[in-house]
Parts: sequence; structure tokens; C-alpha cells
Amino acid sequence: MRKESKDLLVTRHNSLIEGCYKLSLDEQRLLYLCIMQLDPRKPLPKDNCFTVTANDFSSIFKVDSTNVYRQLEQASKELAERWVRTNDGKYKEQFRWVFGMRYHENEGKVTLGFSPWVVPYLTSLYKQFTSIKISQVSDLRSVYSIRLFEFLMQFKSTGKFIIELEKFKLRLGIENEYKRFPDFKKRVIDIALKELKEKSNLMVDCKKILEGRKIKQLEFTFYEVEKKETKKIVRKGNKKGEEQFALNLQNG
Repeated sequence: MRKESKDLLVTRHNSLIEGCYKLSLDEQRLLYLCIMQLDPRKPLPKDNCFTVTANDFSSIFKVDSTNVYRQLEQASKELAERWVRTNDGKYKEQFRWVFGMRYHENEGKVTLGFSPWVVPYLTSLYKQFTSIKISQVSDLRSVYSIRLFEFLMQFKSTGKFIIELEKFKLRLGIENEYKRFPDFKKRVIDIALKELKEKSNLMVDCKKILEGRKIKQLEFTFYEVEKKETKKIVRKGNKKGEEQFALNLQNG
């Protein structure tokens, strides 16, 4: 991958973004590193295989280098077993993400091949797709934060995303979890909103839409802000060797 890898785009058809699936954080990251090697306007390369190195995985996502080899191998094994469900209004489909994986022993890299069924959602895209920079999600540690960010980016022009509560849980692959809304809010929504506020360029608010006393929908409103950057400024004090550190929380 090029030196400026974190500025590369991850582009997918909206139907795939809206698909129903559940991945671990490392699986989601591995998938991103494969997709970002594609040109979404062109057909898939003939060999249909993409290699990710432990070095790229570690540097882009700030993963401890002592654990990255084990994480990469484990993520590739688990991703090979995952299914995704989509519904584009014409077809309801279910397929695996990849048709196979190869871990290169003692080389610190893994090669994956995308399933033929997932290919149309990644290549030759000219409409109904969404792109995000890998740098926009590289600091996120919750899979719910990442998925919510993806959903929101589909509505970047309006700043509003409304979805039925049950459909939202279905997309996240947790339709049978968190039966009580307070638990769902605490474990999923609150965590995602807090992390997006702290680590992304989005400010997001969520409110419940009721039907009678039942929570029917969720409404997310959001807007972009300049991403905060912490700078360390060293000033000399009155005494020799004395240093003061100021945090400038705004760019420039």
C-alpha cells in the first residue's frame, strides 16, 4: 500500500452498507484494508485476491506490533466464516464475504478473495454508493461506532438519518440482543455517540420517535466539525529547563 494509505477510500454500494451482519473490530478493519485496494469504478482484478500485511494493519489502526500477527490471522479465519444479508428492493440475498483466505506463515500477511456474490457491491459503481476515508474510522474502537458512521455518511447532504429501531438492530446483527431499550442505548448508542464525538469529525445526536408508548424509530441528526488535533507547545519558563505544555485543541 502507498505511504498515504490512511487517505485512501473505502467505497461500497449502499445496499451492502445497509446489509445485515456482525463482525469483530479486527474483521471490520481487515475488510476495509482489502476494499481500499479496489478502484470502485473498474471491474475486479482477474485474480480477485488482496493481500494485507501486519505492518499496514498495525500502522493504520495503531495496533500493538507484538499482537498484530495473531490478530491478523484470527481475523482472517473468522471473516472467512461470516455471512452478510442484503436487500436491494429486488432481491434478498445471503452470501459470505470471502471465498477463501491464506495466511502466509512467518511472512506477516494474509490474502483474501472476495466472494463472487459480494463483488457487484464493490466494483463498477457509478451510483448509489458511499465512500469514506480510512482515516475517518481508523481511530474508532467500537464496531457500532463504525457502522453508525457508515450509515450517517449516506445522508451527509441532509445531516439526518431516520431508521426503525428493529431494522437498526437487524443491520447490526444484534436483533436478538438487548431486549430492553435502556440496555441497547447504554451498550450500543451511547458508546457509539461518545466515540464519534471524541474521535471523528461528526457531532451526532439521537432521539426516540414514539408510536404510542412504543419506541418505533431512531432519528440521528449530525453535522461535521473540524477534527480536533492535540498539539504540544513547549515554552521556556523563568527557570532554566522549566517547560510549560499547552494544549491547542484547534487546528492552526
